[in-house]
Amino acid sequence: MKPLNIALAGAVLALSVPTVMTSTASAYQCRTNYTAVKVHRPTKMAARIQARKSWSYKVKTNQGVAWSVWKIAKNKKVRCKKSGQRYICKARAKACLYVVQ
Repeated sequence: MKPLNIALAGAVLALSVPTVMTSTASAYQCRTNYTAVKVHRPTKMAARIQARKSWSYKVKTNQGVAWSVWKIAKNKKVRCKKSGQRYICKARAKACLYVVQ
């Protein structure tokens, strides 16, 4: 590698290091109360999926879209039981918000 190319590569590296070191902190802010929903479906898998979707929809309606992500919710639980020919699933979790500081 030529001396000029080495110097340019070193300069680029030196300029990129402070950017990596000064990245912003991020965290989750979670509600203290639970949001819960109950759904009825013919199969257990359909009931579980719909319970999570319904939870997200309920949170989005009441608290806003930023709070409605099931994946980052706290204390998540989906419990199902069979009732006759259908499954009843209840999804319960505390909504969380991804915060960048």
